[in-house]
Amino acid sequence: MKWVVRQGDASHEVEVERVRDGFEVVMDTERRRVDLIRLDDAVASLRYVEDGRSFSVSYLRGRDRQWRVAVGERDFDIEVLTPVEAIEAGAAAATVGPSRLEAPIPGKVVKVHVAVDDGVEAGQPLVVLEAMKMENELTADRAGKVIAVHVEPGQTIDTGGLLVELE
Repeated sequence: MKWVVRQGDASHEVEVERVRDGFEVVMDTERRRVDLIRLDDAVASLRYVEDGRSFSVSYLRGRDRQWRVAVGERDFDIEVLTPVEAIEAGAAAATVGPSRLEAPIPGKVVKVHVAVDDGVEAGQPLVVLEAMKMENELTADRAGKVIAVHVEPGQTIDTGGLLVELE
């Protein structure tokens, strides 16, 4: 299962897969085997298989996609999104001034639908980004005119990388 986990301004790709008697977790590019023992509906024991380090993890689901997670004595407020939800959330965030379409997750640009000076409508496709083996069509958050295109097909882009600007 693939997710985008956000904490404040930081965003991370996370993939979780059940393997044999545990899980394999890939966060960004770091891969770990973990054992997870759920102690109740809000507490679990997490152990890294490679080095045997263990952590007590407590979690509480909030509204929508919000979670409160505590690892040892440290608390974190995180948001857990599907890749599509992350793209939609990024598009909805910009509402005033020039609009900047940024990559919500790292990926490869598959197609660019617009060029400088093109007029666009809200919801019109601008760029297709392949991320986590899925093609994601990124659209204009509002009507405007393309003032810059910063990517081309085949280019890889990091999270937050600028794709297209509108005015």
